[in-house]
Amino acid sequence: MRVNPNYTDTLVNLLNQSQQNQTNALQELSTGRSVSKPSDDPSAEAAMIAANSRFAANDQYTANSDSLTQVLSTADSTLSSAVTILQRAISLGVEGANGTMNQTNLNSIAQEVSGIKDQMLSIANTSYAGQYLFAGTATGTAPYVVDATDSTTIDYVGNDQQNQVQVGTGLSVGANLPGSSIFSQSGANVFTALQSLITALRAGDSSAIATAQAGVSNSLDALNTARVFYGNTVNELTSNESVLSQEKVKIADYQNTLVSCDTATATTDVAQAVYQRNATVAAAAKMNQVSLLDYIK
Repeated sequence: MRVNPNYTDTLVNLLNQSQQNQTNALQELSTGRSVSKPSDDPSAEAAMIAANSRFAANDQYTANSDSLTQVLSTADSTLSSAVTILQRAISLGVEGANGTMNQTNLNSIAQEVSGIKDQMLSIANTSYAGQYLFAGTATGTAPYVVDATDSTTIDYVGNDQQNQVQVGTGLSVGANLPGSSIFSQSGANVFTALQSLITALRAGDSSAIATAQAGVSNSLDALNTARVFYGNTVNELTSNESVLSQEKVKIADYQNTLVSCDTATATTDVAQAVYQRNATVAAAAKMNQVSLLDYIK
């Protein structure tokens, strides 16, 4: 029988391999991961990078949605205040139009309506986090200003555009309505309506007061219509956040399947590595017992 004189190298390689197999399996069991570095499984690592990108995008969409919900809720709350003071203006108009008040009383009502107009200007120029809510996309500038040539006129200096915010893959939602479609619509300009009511009250003209009061009511309808947009958009965002949350769980589960350790397999690998090492050691011991005559047969 001829024995390979280089059997020692072979046995050492077998011992090293079994030791490496055992180390790898034990590492999987201790970390719970089957992939600890890209070279362990390049395809799994590439898939993990893509999944991490999706996870990060999901987080950003969720953050965008949360921030936008706060903006929309603030705008809706602001419009709620506008509705309340317009309702007061309408009640004052009804009082003034009944024909039983003297001019002193009408002037007093006119003064209160003038205060409501000032409040409305402040409301229309509401800002949140340094951005004007009702300026269209020109959010850095107050959208409503007193006319330079007529102090009774309020001018809109924003634009008619709408901000868009991405809250999902291929999904963007409107972040606001421009003031021109809320406070200063054609035929429903809240500032013009309030000023007409003030003028009619000061003139003591019951018919003109009633007409102006109807104009304020039209402006109130426009505000209530605008609030529908904000409420619907908040509901859409709430629904979308639920979808994002479910998607996040799916991504996490997928990531886990890419790199998670199969405990049963890793345990078997440890046992096999130990068996292989013991068998190699036993073989080495037996080979050492071979006499020199076995090499020269």
